[in-house]
Order: sequence, then C-alpha cells, then structure tokens
Amino acid sequence: MDLSQIAQGGVFSTADAARVGLDSNALRRLVREGRCLRLTRGWFAVQDVDVIAGERLHVLTSRALGRQYAPRAAVSHHSRLLLGGLPTYAADLATVHLTSVVDPRRVDGDSGAVQRRNATVRRPGVVVHEPLRGLRLAPSPARPAAGRVCVVPVAVALVQAGLLGGPEAFLVPADAAARSGVTTREEVAEVSTLFRGHTGIGPVRAALPWVDGRHESPGETRSAHLLRSLGFEVEPQVELVVERRRYRPDFRIRGTRVLVEFDGAVKYAGGGESLFAEKQREDALRRAGWVVVRLVWADLSRPHVVLARVRAALAIAA
Repeated sequence: MDLSQIAQGGVFSTADAARVGLDSNALRRLVREGRCLRLTRGWFAVQDVDVIAGERLHVLTSRALGRQYAPRAAVSHHSRLLLGGLPTYAADLATVHLTSVVDPRRVDGDSGAVQRRNATVRRPGVVVHEPLRGLRLAPSPARPAAGRVCVVPVAVALVQAGLLGGPEAFLVPADAAARSGVTTREEVAEVSTLFRGHTGIGPVRAALPWVDGRHESPGETRSAHLLRSLGFEVEPQVELVVERRRYRPDFRIRGTRVLVEFDGAVKYAGGGESLFAEKQREDALRRAGWVVVRLVWADLSRPHVVLARVRAALAIAA
C-alpha cells in the first residue's frame, strides 16, 4: 500500500491506518521494513528517506500532535515557527509545544463559584501550555477540517520562543519573519502585551526595537545582537561604492569606517572562486580606507574576543 494515500502532511494515525485495514501488527511490520516511522503514541510518519531527524522530525511530530490535540490546542512556540519554515535558535527539538485554547475555568454546579484548573499538560515530547488570555486564532479552530492543524499567529509564537530561549531565540526567527513579510515589528509589539507578567518577557520586549529584516541569516542576527550587547551601534547592509562597484557589507559600526562581516559556511559553497571574489572585494574596501572585521560561528560565543577585535579595528580606523 502507498502510505502517502492515507497520510496528511506526511503523518497518519492508527485510526487513519485502521480505515484502510492496517492493524497494529501491520504497522509494526511497516516500521520494521523502514516504510514508516513511529513519531509518538498512535502517530506515524511516511519514511521517504533513510533517516528522519532534526527539524524535519520535529515538524512531522508537530503536525501529528497538532492533529491529535485539535481543536483543543494550537501548535505554538518554536514548533509553530518551524511549521512556517522560519529559522530557530536554541530550540529543544525533542519537545513539541502547543497552547491550549480551552477556557481553564469551570463553574461549580452547587455553589456557582468559578474554579480554575491547571490546563498545562506535560509528558515526554510534548507540552501543552495554559491558554493565553486575549489570544485570537483565525480562522476559528472550533471545527478544523479533517487533518487540519491549528496554529497560533507567528507574532505570538515569536514571543513564546523568546520566553523559552531568550532574546536570540526571539530575534533569529523575528528577523526572518520581518524579512519575508510574515509579520512586522509593530504586530509583535502589539501581541507582546498579551504576555504581561510572564517570566522572561522583559528581555524579549527590550529586544523588540532590534528586530530588523535587513539581517539576512541567523548568523547575521546573532552577530548584530552580540555587537549591540557589547555597546556598538550597527548599521546593517549599508551600500558602499568602491572603485565603481557597489558593496553591501553585513554591518558598519555607526559613525566609523569599521565594517563587520559574518562568514557562514554557505557563503563559500562555490569553493575557490567564491573565496577569490571575497578576497578581491575585501582588498578593494581596504584600499578605500575601510577596516574589516570577520566573525565566524565560534566567535559568537566568545564576546571578549569580538570586543577586542572591534576595538582594535576602531583604533586602526581612527
């Protein structure tokens, strides 16, 4: 049987399988044969590659649990961001996060008193958070279509990711969302008011002014965050004309002739030609009086090293 015929978004449940005559024994056999992968209790993914891991495994599990909990809960936090194709930082890929949309209050039938019950659900691999007062889902999740997954708005998920992982976990996907037009800084600022009083909201709200769609990669976002945290004002993607050619370095330290470039592995995927072109570019900038500081992934966890390099470059450029 072609399992893709019963799968929706790459996942299917034991109930889906039972409708076409696949019982638990048949499913175990399919797992042994490598044709499907057990994601969580009662849910499977069509295994179209040898190994499903990392972000793709998390996305598939999020779809499965989103279907399982619909319409009582919506996929949220970094799970929602990954479903939307946005990058994340410091995300726990072993745990899917959802947010309940069920009112946690109940009325005592005898006294009429309103009681509040804990709506948070925690079990291995999944956390369903308590409802967020004022959260509006569109369209309404009351009667989701078959196989449909309810999700929180991207702006809400961005703030939730920041609450779990801190400012960088917020800024990395927020910059990507702003760059692609999925949401805006203003929209994120508006929904952040829903989290008043939540632990960790202070650092996230402080990082809001730094959301900038001009940052073109997670590495650039993290570099900008580090430089600002070290006390430097940065201007992303400033256009320079040098030797009749246009250049757009990652950052300029505002008011100086110091440029900062983040070097990711993808940048030099072309091998020798890419490296040679980059060297020519940097030589031209230096002939024009610019001082270039280069950062790599390892530098982002060594702020003292970055601080020393930038200070040395500023001294040369002065």
